[in-house]
Amino acid sequence: VLLHVLYEHAAGYALFRVQEMEEIGMLLPQVEESMTNIGKFSSMVKLSAFLPFRSAQSALENANAISEGVLHEDLNLFLDTNLPAKRKKVLLGVGDPKIGAAIQEELKVICQTGGVVVEVIR
Repeated sequence: VLLHVLYEHAAGYALFRVQEMEEIGMLLPQVEESMTNIGKFSSMVKLSAFLPFRSAQSALENANAISEGVLHEDLNLFLDTNLPAKRKKVLLGVGDPKIGAAIQEELKVICQTGGVVVEVIR
């Protein structure tokens, strides 16, 4: 299973790939500890893709959609383009369960909101 994490920011969307998911998923205390060590963190988490918002208006529309648990077409296209084609082997970490449910319904990607995902987003 490949773990990717969606990070929503005022500047745009970022998609990170988490290395060695099986190993780190079982070792949450070690993951929490490694988040304070940039060397360990950067070996585990890699930026996979970034989509900057085209304008302040676009940023506002996307932020509103996220807060309402609605999958904006910008995010839909970004994830559809940048997630692996074999979606059954992908686990997408998201910060909010509502947007996770919308992504899961539209893109057929399993979404997770707890555990390692929280640490990576933090």
